[in-house]
Amino acid sequence: MKIKETKIYQNERLKEICINKGIDYKSLESLLDSVKAKKLKRVNYHQQKIVDTIEKGIK
Repeated sequence: MKIKETKIYQNERLKEICINKGIDYKSLESLLDSVKAKKLKRVNYHQQKIVDTIEKGIK
């Protein structure tokens, strides 16, 4: 598989898993993007992103 095909397959598989487990894919995607960005100069930024996502999901 090519890289682009693999990425598409992984995203589709992740969506399936989220649906089966009852997890909001958009929230998970947001958390994954924050990790991928590598803009986490401070641990606090990443921790705050997690807390914000959890609080948003609870409301």
